[in-house]
Amino acid sequence: MRMLLTSNGIQNEVTREAVQGLLGKPFAESRIVVVIDAILPFGGDKSMLLTNLESIRALGWAEVDILSLFAGPASLIESRLRAADVVLGYGGSNIWLAHAWQATGLDRMLPELLDEKVYVGWSAGSMIFSRLHADAVEALEDDEPEVFEVADVRPAVGLFDWFVICHLGAPYFPQLTAEWAAERARRMAGPLWVLDDDSALLIRGADQEPEVVSSGHWLRFDASGALTGSD
Repeated sequence: MRMLLTSNGIQNEVTREAVQGLLGKPFAESRIVVVIDAILPFGGDKSMLLTNLESIRALGWAEVDILSLFAGPASLIESRLRAADVVLGYGGSNIWLAHAWQATGLDRMLPELLDEKVYVGWSAGSMIFSRLHADAVEALEDDEPEVFEVADVRPAVGLFDWFVICHLGAPYFPQLTAEWAAERARRMAGPLWVLDDDSALLIRGADQEPEVVSSGHWLRFDASGALTGSD
């Protein structure tokens, strides 16, 4: 397993070096597929998506594929995922992204994909692997299950007994304070990582403690809401 769960993608030196280390070969010799389902339910301007896709392309990949899990027959989508060296789950709604993997039936091949490829999560793409997913959605008082008509909230595949929240300190997420996060950890009764946009979690095994990769600020809370790590 080679996973990098980021708050803000491959946007700084530490995340670029981490992805390079997991990949083991130059970006110029590697193919990346960007799964964009998490952002697709939202209307409005998509300039930020285009800017972020350009930042990915500018890293110099041999091939950049842009993919929706609903873009065709499951066999065709699976072949495109398998053709990539890196699978990047883009941000947006973690609830819809997890649902997309399940609704298309592609969740069945996700564990194998995670064993074979480098997986990079970008915000919502980092949040879809926790067995606490439904508890976290309730703790966060998220209305997206109703808005997007997702009746069964569950992870794309349950790998971890902890949850991650992204964008600590971001101006568009002002309520994300240490106190707010501690309360959410208590409500979901499980460990919680909180990452700023310069931090990520490097994972080499589902049963192993994540390694923090950061040039910024991060927090970790236990199931009682006690702060157990920070920088």
